[in-house]
Amino acid sequence: MSKNISIYDIAKYINVSPATVSYVINGVNKVSDKTRKAVLEAIDELGYVIDHNARSLSTGKSHLIGLYLPLDYTSKTFLQNPFYVEFIGGLQLGIKDKDYDIVIGSYNNLMDINAWAKSRKLDGIIILGNYSETVYKNLKDLDIPIVLTDIYETYSSEFNNVRVDDEKGMYLATKHLIENNHKLIGFVGYNTSSLVDMARFNGYKKAMDENNLNVDFNYVYPCYATFESGYEVGEKLLNQSNVTAVVCVADTIAISIIKKFSENNKVIPDDLSIVGFDDIQMSKYVYPSLTTIKQDINEKGRRASEIIINCLVNNSNNNLIVNIDPILIERESVKKI
Repeated sequence: MSKNISIYDIAKYINVSPATVSYVINGVNKVSDKTRKAVLEAIDELGYVIDHNARSLSTGKSHLIGLYLPLDYTSKTFLQNPFYVEFIGGLQLGIKDKDYDIVIGSYNNLMDINAWAKSRKLDGIIILGNYSETVYKNLKDLDIPIVLTDIYETYSSEFNNVRVDDEKGMYLATKHLIENNHKLIGFVGYNTSSLVDMARFNGYKKAMDENNLNVDFNYVYPCYATFESGYEVGEKLLNQSNVTAVVCVADTIAISIIKKFSENNKVIPDDLSIVGFDDIQMSKYVYPSLTTIKQDINEKGRRASEIIINCLVNNSNNNLIVNIDPILIERESVKKI
């Protein structure tokens, strides 16, 4: 049909009221399964396209979920770390067939999160990254579902939160190296401003302490989770002949170190054993393939969107804390000595 199809056309087509069609389109549970099926079939047959702006005006819901990203001074981390792409992929899986869309915002849009949420009429927000406590306090004023990811600060208990057990993950990584007879193990990604990185450092230190191994800060390297930053640490490690192994807070760092060593005719794991963290898709395709800690990034994104959809559908907000268990994935970048 060439003309624009309205809910009145659909109603007339299957002999129901326009209100019934509206209930089905807007997910209102006031019609039988048989009628709902008939309406959906008519929508498909007539080629009806939902006018989201009109629906937003009538229901007060935009069916938009905001994803807020850290694109300020850490923008390189976002642009260079495939973690974020895989996380967004998980979000899309979670909202598939739920009639919601993702809108991406960032710190450098010169608007605070509250103003952004109101201007976009967001139904809920998923937040990646760590912001000031004031930002999180102000978020409470929005009165919409909010899901944080990887936040450990005390105020995070006031929100839904999805995170991996970072300390346990790095403990498993370090323990794996120790079980392969490594004793002088470096830590790459020491960043005191990140509670995630510090949780991973604590896991490293715990494994070292349990085995009476010294944590030597000469071999603890500050580093962002970018290819560029990891590549720079690789240069330093080439000159640290005593180090036999390192754990890295991100696969991007580990992959860059592998590249730097290869360019200098050094062999991983013969000259250095490496364990990463994340298990991004690339980690299984580099050479040698990377032993790493899987935090199931896709699942993290899916669970975040699942929580926020449940809050919206059920009009509730239980401040759920979801802890994803990390898993050691053994590949080719660790050698027994």
